[in-house]
Amino acid sequence: MRASTRLLLLLLFALSAMTRAEQVLRIGAEDDWYPYTAYRDGRIQGLSVDIVEAAFAASNTPVELVPYPYSRCMRMTHEGSLAACFNTAPDERISADYLIPDEPLFSDDILLWTRRDTAPPDGEPQNLAGRKVAVTIGYEYGARLDNDQQVIRIPVRRDLSGFLMLQRGRVDFVAAYRGTAQALFRENPQLEGQFVALETLHSPTLYLSFSRRDPAAADLLKRFDQGMRSLRKDGRYQKILERWQHAPANCRQLDYTSPAGQPRDPRPTPCTTTTGRSHHGL
Repeated sequence: MRASTRLLLLLLFALSAMTRAEQVLRIGAEDDWYPYTAYRDGRIQGLSVDIVEAAFAASNTPVELVPYPYSRCMRMTHEGSLAACFNTAPDERISADYLIPDEPLFSDDILLWTRRDTAPPDGEPQNLAGRKVAVTIGYEYGARLDNDQQVIRIPVRRDLSGFLMLQRGRVDFVAAYRGTAQALFRENPQLEGQFVALETLHSPTLYLSFSRRDPAAADLLKRFDQGMRSLRKDGRYQKILERWQHAPANCRQLDYTSPAGQPRDPRPTPCTTTTGRSHHGL
């Protein structure tokens, strides 16, 4: 092989390696789940957006966030056309289909909501058999709801649609996260004061789920965990929570915001389902 040909091949190999090294991987961000993740005013914003961006910045990893509906985001991640997607509450199926990091994003309570004028006075756990419950397409709600085959699940594109259906008496209940419901009530005055939370269905931990089919996703997961550990250690993670005024789910096992230097379980055990009145005065 001539020296010039050998040199050309070496240059091409080096350029190819540099291109791979500088590749910016695409991560899907849920487009309509404020205050956690939403596409608003021409940009992706929210609590988990700030966490994800800060974690990758801390590990010097360039990524591109792209907005998608949750179900499409997870499907594209499963197919390998996205490296990851958030926000996910992993169950057995998701843990089998996706790579789940050690470090969670945040936790919150999923509450069962009904109209204030039809709420039972005793606050007892509800029998959901044969009742219509609005649920967002692709979301996981925990065993209390997901494993009950007698529940009539009414799929909706977003939480707002579910609450509008509940307002008009087209469903009996809405299953929705505490934080997103509160944000909806603040931003839609026609909804404020009309609904009450009857019980806590589940208190999940939310994660960034990585693709098993994208060959670069496993290394990206390691970089994410590395960045998250850095954020927790120096207090930046807690500052993001405080900026968004977010309180973790009402469960001691999920209080993963322990002070820097103190040991904690990096993969908290999910809370068991609780029943009765909401612990948040809703």
